[in-house]
Amino acid sequence: MNLRPSAAALRLALLLAVAAASSGCAVFKDLGGSAEKRRAAKYREPHTAFRSQAGWRKLTYRNAELLAEANDGNTAVEISLREQRGLLLVNGAIAMDFPVATGRSSHPTPKGHYKILHKQKEYASNLYGRIVSETGETLVADADTRSDVVPPGATFVGSRMPYWMRMSPTGVGMHVGYVPGRPASHGCIRLKSDVAKELFGILGVGSPVVVESFAPALGGPVGVDSVVIGEVTAPPSRPRPKPAPSPSPTPAPEAPTA
Repeated sequence: MNLRPSAAALRLALLLAVAAASSGCAVFKDLGGSAEKRRAAKYREPHTAFRSQAGWRKLTYRNAELLAEANDGNTAVEISLREQRGLLLVNGAIAMDFPVATGRSSHPTPKGHYKILHKQKEYASNLYGRIVSETGETLVADADTRSDVVPPGATFVGSRMPYWMRMSPTGVGMHVGYVPGRPASHGCIRLKSDVAKELFGILGVGSPVVVESFAPALGGPVGVDSVVIGEVTAPPSRPRPKPAPSPSPTPAPEAPTA
């Protein structure tokens, strides 16, 4: 009696095995997705509570459990232009929610997906700053090297930008600066000192940064009075250089009189 299975039976068994394996992968994938959703919900609750308290806009939210896990391989930053807020995500969950100051209307911070290109603890701008005289007097308080001419004997002093984290070749980045609760910069993302130091220590070159109207992790405005400004649509413009002042013409000598 021949007990060897036929070729057709072998093919059928193989197809059933493949189907079972695929089904098992789908189950595990679904279980993984459910676990991620439960994790996100777990960490979203305390963040929602933070944004429901009075005066939350001036405060910084920190989740100690998530921050203990944070490193340059599992973190990302999202900037909400219309809320003037930033989020630090750890494996997709909100670990920090902090105030920022992005570019004012004349120098709006461009939306986009970035990565940190360079980090430097002490840095000064080569575009924006002051022009001072030989005696230290401020000649131009808000100077732009692309448009303001430095007179002979004067010096351009770049604005200090501690804990500099460059995001684009054109000079957009995150750094310590004045954060008044509204757009105020020349296009960079200003941070309070404690937040900048913390992010500088966690993020690394290559860490992703997303700048949008609202942080994708939230999907829209969250919290009372969270929206600070309207939609920013104007692209950043480069000022035209101002012509150097021309010397006063030398008066022609007077003709001799008879």
